[in-house]
Amino acid sequence: MNQAESQWVGIDVSQATLEVYLRPSGEQFQVSNQASAIAELVQRLQAFEIRQVIVESTGGLELEVAQALQDAGLAISIINPRQGRDFAKASGKLAKTDRIDAAVLAHFGEALRPPITVLASDQDRALQDAVTRRHQLVEMMSAEKNRRSSLRGKMRENVDRHIEWLEEEIQQLEEEIEQLAQAQAEWRSHLTLLKGVPGVGSVVATTLIAALPELGNVSDKRISALVGVAPFNRDSGKFRGNRTIWGGRANVRSVLYMATLSAVRFNPKIKAFYDRLLEQGKAKKVALVACMHKLLRILNAIIRDRQPWQVST
Repeated sequence: MNQAESQWVGIDVSQATLEVYLRPSGEQFQVSNQASAIAELVQRLQAFEIRQVIVESTGGLELEVAQALQDAGLAISIINPRQGRDFAKASGKLAKTDRIDAAVLAHFGEALRPPITVLASDQDRALQDAVTRRHQLVEMMSAEKNRRSSLRGKMRENVDRHIEWLEEEIQQLEEEIEQLAQAQAEWRSHLTLLKGVPGVGSVVATTLIAALPELGNVSDKRISALVGVAPFNRDSGKFRGNRTIWGGRANVRSVLYMATLSAVRFNPKIKAFYDRLLEQGKAKKVALVACMHKLLRILNAIIRDRQPWQVST
């Protein structure tokens, strides 16, 4: 085996094990998904010329090994599981096992060269976890409020108590998120810039900082795709389908939607754009999505240029 040859590494992550495949050498092995075994894995991989390591996002199970690999100076990419599965199908790999998945991930890396993932610091993760938890509680509260209308008596009282508890927890989380966001000078600067835009409040600003760290660091096209507000064509031959949005980060998209609802009323630039779209006969939902896209591009430019909001932005 030529260990000097650049290797693409696929790692299929489960709660108990890590299935590892090196391409093009074809070496394959399994280690347990625990700290001591991960340290041995890193040492073993360092004997090779590693081009990139590809893992799928698996609800956080991948973070320990990804962090260890990054700390060791190895390039790591964490991809959406759907990407890996679609690539496997396109490659004719219809069977699914941990070994096959690891080999598919290595092939995916070699063929598509996914962008490097830069893992968050402890402070970043604390803020991200708090924002994620707030999003979960808000969803719970919405579900409980929907259930409440069909209940009566003791069951309605039970739901009322749960809603009250959720409201208190959300309030505490929002205070914690605000404190965390004030902990770093760059975050404080970003908060000030973002909250200066009409329609953008504390929840929106902190969610963008926590869940969209790429804001201000990538192109408008890329940031729109990351959030899932970039319209994609659905054309084939002479057929011209409706442009649709899909994928992206749902928690960011949900707060951006709420910000847009406010912006079409109070942000003069977004309001003028919204009114113009409606005058052109666009449906309200279509116009709102377009405004979400526009607002996100404005926010991306403000953070990129470190310039506060102006109507001409």
